[in-house]
Amino acid sequence: MNADDKLYELAARQLGFVTRADVRVVGLGRKAMRHRIARGDWVVHGPRVLQRSGAPWTKASPLMRAVLDAGTGAVLSHATAAAWWGLPGFDLRTIDVTRPRGMTGTPAAFADRVHEVLTLSTDQVTVLEGVPIVRPERLILELCATAHPARAERALDTGWSKALYSGDSLRSVHRELAASGRSGIVLMRELLAARPPGWVPPASGLEARFIAVTREFCLGEWRRQVDLGSVQHWCGRVDFVSKDLPLVVEVQSERYHSALTDQAHDLARRTGLESAGFTVVEVWDTQLWHAKHEAVAAVRDGIRRCRTRHPA
Repeated sequence: MNADDKLYELAARQLGFVTRADVRVVGLGRKAMRHRIARGDWVVHGPRVLQRSGAPWTKASPLMRAVLDAGTGAVLSHATAAAWWGLPGFDLRTIDVTRPRGMTGTPAAFADRVHEVLTLSTDQVTVLEGVPIVRPERLILELCATAHPARAERALDTGWSKALYSGDSLRSVHRELAASGRSGIVLMRELLAARPPGWVPPASGLEARFIAVTREFCLGEWRRQVDLGSVQHWCGRVDFVSKDLPLVVEVQSERYHSALTDQAHDLARRTGLESAGFTVVEVWDTQLWHAKHEAVAAVRDGIRRCRTRHPA
């Protein structure tokens, strides 16, 4: 693969963008890149970012450009990340980016606010729809530090109801970052204290939709947000459990699922539930909203398999 092909491949993974550093890594010199820009292969965006000609300009484009321009290790954060994660009350008009301190001293050309931190571990960041971004747990801490307390609290509850995190994952991040004395730790601690283990967030619109669909098609009664297993062998908190059968339904989000989980984690969780005697069914949010008969078919199949497995 030649240098141009490598650069095109990288641009395809980065929503059409590359950086000047990427150009050097694939082996193209300044003169060679100037020639490609002059003939229209690439469009210049500030001193550090290039966009492949013809690449579509989408809602994610200014976000990706700002992240790449901010330097190695930069990610979308704070209120902008809240908007990208779909939390209401936030928008993308102002771009917040966080980057490791000391990686670069160059001012950012496209981010409205750049936050520099001493540490930004890989387990606190992910990729959502192609854009590097802080994970929701860290985002809540950032909002506790920068947003009005009531706004941060609403964001915490909304993200919890969207299954972007759990109480356990929030407490894990709180413990990890509390020792550093970060701004926002105190408010986050207070919010978590008001939501002790076992607390269930207000039902989301997606949960209400599932209940409505199952009632419409007479699929039985369901309990939501249930912890399964024992203290020694906890299987996890699941979205729905049938009141009459050992049947679990997990409602997955097409948008968030790939960013927050991986196949190994999903398989281990499913295996644990099935080993505990449960039949597990997955339905997708897009099915519930736009193709409910597919969701109904999946639940009915789960009921059939559960009754076959547990005829009593």
